[in-house]
Amino acid sequence: MMIERIRREHGYMVRLLAILNRKLHLLESEQPINYNIVKEIVDYLANHSEKIHHPKEDILYRYFIDKYGAQEPVENLESDHLELSEKTHDFLDVVEMILQDSVVPQQVFTSRLSLFIQDQKRHLDFEEQAVLPLIEKRFTTQDWQAVESQWTVVEDDPVFGDTIADRYKQLAARVRQNELENV
Repeated sequence: MMIERIRREHGYMVRLLAILNRKLHLLESEQPINYNIVKEIVDYLANHSEKIHHPKEDILYRYFIDKYGAQEPVENLESDHLELSEKTHDFLDVVEMILQDSVVPQQVFTSRLSLFIQDQKRHLDFEEQAVLPLIEKRFTTQDWQAVESQWTVVEDDPVFGDTIADRYKQLAARVRQNELENV
């Protein structure tokens, strides 16, 4: 069901944000970090969100508004997705600058990383606490069937799925390492 896939993806994003948060703490302690992992996470959040996650949510939100009318938690989410995408790409540019040996003061990067994590977390929390419960409360079985029929994309998550994309191999290995550490 679409809502379950969205929630599962939110869980993946929370796990990636936790890795970024650990990187932030290392930087704050003046410890070195692997910027390639940061890049892979931000790249994944940008690309997967834009191609798979947000379009799926946007189907839900548009359908909800069309059928139940514009309501406060739902009405601005598409524009929120666009704004979040812009912020994500801006931060990705900063990470890529570092990887290309441009000088970015650590305090500037740490501040940008912290803000990035906060923005992502705030958006996820808002959807989980305000938007999805409202949709679940209102949607009927027919509503769920209607939105499911609009989603025709074949999904294979490039980090958490069965086939790991080459560009995310290091990140996928890190995620699996974290899973083993938390067992």
